[in-house]
Amino acid sequence: MLRKIFPKTLLFRSLLIVIAPIILIQIVVGGVFFDSIWYKTNRGLVRSAANEVNTFLALYPEYKQKNKTNELINIYKDKSGLIISIKKETQQLPSTETVKWYSLYDKIVLEEFTDKIKNPYWHNVRFNSSFVQVLVLLNKNEVIEFLVPKSKIRSTSGRIFALWITVPSLIFLFISIIFLRNQIRPIVHLSQAAERFGKGQFDSDFKVSGALEIRQASYEFERMKRRILKHISQRTAMLSGISHDLKTPLTRLKLQIELLNKNQKLNSLKEEITEMEKMINEYLDFASNQYSQPLEKFDIIELIQNLIGKSFKKNIKIKSPKNLIFSGRKNLIRRCIANIINNSQKYSENILITCKKIKKTIQINIDDDGPGIADEHKEKVFRPFYRVDKSRSLKDNSVGLGLSIVEDIVNSHGGTVKLLNNPKGKGLRVSLSFPN
Repeated sequence: MLRKIFPKTLLFRSLLIVIAPIILIQIVVGGVFFDSIWYKTNRGLVRSAANEVNTFLALYPEYKQKNKTNELINIYKDKSGLIISIKKETQQLPSTETVKWYSLYDKIVLEEFTDKIKNPYWHNVRFNSSFVQVLVLLNKNEVIEFLVPKSKIRSTSGRIFALWITVPSLIFLFISIIFLRNQIRPIVHLSQAAERFGKGQFDSDFKVSGALEIRQASYEFERMKRRILKHISQRTAMLSGISHDLKTPLTRLKLQIELLNKNQKLNSLKEEITEMEKMINEYLDFASNQYSQPLEKFDIIELIQNLIGKSFKKNIKIKSPKNLIFSGRKNLIRRCIANIINNSQKYSENILITCKKIKKTIQINIDDDGPGIADEHKEKVFRPFYRVDKSRSLKDNSVGLGLSIVEDIVNSHGGTVKLLNNPKGKGLRVSLSFPN
C-alpha cells in the first residue's frame, strides 16, 4: 500500500524527506501557537468587549433617568471605540443565523457573549469589514446596537504568524529543489548512459560530475564499459583469425575430395566439410561485432511487411497498427525477425505476427501452429549450437544458431525475448519486447 503512495523517482523521494520534517514542524508550531496564543488572546479580547457591553447595559438605566444617555454613549466611543445607538422602534431581534459551524472565531464570540450578556441579543461577525454588530434587547420597545471594532476583538498576529511560517518555508523548499536537482542530475545522466550502453549505443558524451560517491560510480562505469568494448573487439579479432585459419585447410580438403571423388564414394565426407564450413560462417555471424551498424529510426511495421513480401511466401498474417517508429539497427532487427519466421516456417503451416505498443515498449508476438517446444527446452534452445532434434536439424541444414542470434540482437537493443505456448491453441509464440 505504501509503495503505491510513495513517489518512485529519487528526486521526489528526496523532496519528501525534506518536506516531511518541515510540514511536521509547521503543524507542531502552528498547533502550539494557535492553542496557546491565538485562541487565548482572541478569547480574552472578545471577553473584554463582552464585559464592556455588559457594563454599558448596567449603567444605561441610571444615565437614562438623568437624561445623560448621549454622554454615556460618547464616553464609550471615546474610550473604547464602541459605536452605540438606541433603536426604540425595533421590537424584536433578527432571526438570521450568522454563526458558521466551521469558524472557530464565531464559536469564541458566541460562547463569550452568551456567557457575559444576560439580555436577549443577536450578533453578526460579518456585518462589515471593520465592525461586529451586536443587538441587545432591553425591553419590547428598545434595542441597543453596538458596533464593536474588529481590531478590538480580533488579534492580527495569526495572519502575520502564518505568513512568516509559510513564506520562508516555501523559499527554503525552492532552494532545496534547486540543490537536489543539481545533486540528482549526475545520477540521472549515469543511468541514461548505462541504458544507452545496454542498447549498444557507445556514445562518448557522458561526463563525470556530482558528489564523490557518484563520481566514483561514474568512473567505475566508464572502466567497465571500456573493458566490455575491449573484450568485444578482441573476440571479433580472434574469430576473424580463426575463420581465416580454418577456411584455408577446409578449402584444400574440398579440392582434394573433388579430385579423389571420381566414384562419388566421398560424398558423405564432402557433405560433412560443407556442414563444417557453414557452421563456421554461422558462428562468425553470431559473434561478429554487431555494434558497428549505425542506429536509425524506421517503421518496424513497414520492415516486417517488406521482409514477408520479398523473402517469404507462406501463409503469414500481420495484425498491427499502421506504423510503429523504432530506433535501432535496422538490418539486425530484420535478421532477428527473419530467423524467427524461418524457424516457424520449418515446423508450421500458418503464422500470425502481432505488433503493438504498450506504454514505452514495442511488443512483437510471432505465433505459429507447429508442434511447439517442450518447457524443458525453452531456455536451452537459446544456447549456441543447441538442437532439440539433432537429426531433423541436420536435414534442414540448421546448425543451432538461429535463436542464439535472435537473443543476441534483442539484448543488444535492451529488449527481451521469450518462448511461450500459443494461447490460441497448439504451437509456439515468440514474444519480443523492445524499449522505445
